[in-house]
Amino acid sequence: MKLSLAPIQGITLAHYRNIYSEIFGGVDSYYTPFIATSSLRKIVPSIYKDIIPQNNNNNIDIIPQLLSNNGSDFNFFASTIADMGYKEINWNIGCPSHTVTKKKKGSGILAYPDMVNKFLDEVCTNKQYDLTVKLRLGLNSLDEGINIIELLNNYPLKSVIIHARTGIQKYEGTVNLESFEILNSLSKHEVTYNGDIFTNEDFIKIKNRFPMVNSFMIGRGALRDPFLPSTIKGIITPTSEKIAKIKEFHDFIFNHYKKVLYGDKHLCDKMKEFWIYTSVHIDPSGKFLKKLKKCNTTSVYLDIIDKMFDTSNLWIE
Repeated sequence: MKLSLAPIQGITLAHYRNIYSEIFGGVDSYYTPFIATSSLRKIVPSIYKDIIPQNNNNNIDIIPQLLSNNGSDFNFFASTIADMGYKEINWNIGCPSHTVTKKKKGSGILAYPDMVNKFLDEVCTNKQYDLTVKLRLGLNSLDEGINIIELLNNYPLKSVIIHARTGIQKYEGTVNLESFEILNSLSKHEVTYNGDIFTNEDFIKIKNRFPMVNSFMIGRGALRDPFLPSTIKGIITPTSEKIAKIKEFHDFIFNHYKKVLYGDKHLCDKMKEFWIYTSVHIDPSGKFLKKLKKCNTTSVYLDIIDKMFDTSNLWIE
């Protein structure tokens, strides 16, 4: 059984993945936040800084992800990435952000099967790497997802990852397991399940519902509870040790951003993103998160964090 960490834009970057793996473990593969392709045919190092090997722990499996609706653009970026030594690249046709979908990218392309077909005709001629695809149930409806899955069956993909929501749902509402079951049954490729695995109980429920699925992607659930992947794999961290590990995790992330960001406000804003997810089991009332959202100086930020860790001696399951 394989567990992968879903990419979260702006958060699950190289430094995050490296320390997450070291402290928490449990994740077999880490998907990177997408790189958006363009018509640029020049290798710009800053575009690839998150995936260059020297920034990533060699002991963890990293799978770069590209956002694109143009086969030629994808081929250039993918070849550049493959030349770095990567053997697998993921095509993102699941992103639900309106700024993405309005350009017929991410889940926006799911409504245009002819575009998907043309894209894959161009891309699947490349033998440098294995191609995987991450998608949703459709942009607007399951019918779109059915059309795309049947189309994907015609291409030599390594696997497909299905988030069990439509694009227009974004992250609202609940996952639709009935619709996922339909797409899973239609796919000729190995399927990875993705969507709303926040607890071990959630995982067990989904695994029991789909016993033939052996690959699962966890996103927000693994950020809220970094112990979740290892717990699913039967590696239990005593509750008494969890707060210390979260503090170690926080301190690494904070010190990293302190080195690379300029100005207190920029640093505080970046750490607020971190705590939106990570505070769930430490500060369930939201008392400290509310204060963090208002702070703009490092001194105030650290004072709030010190008080939170002093007060929150227990990890609240």
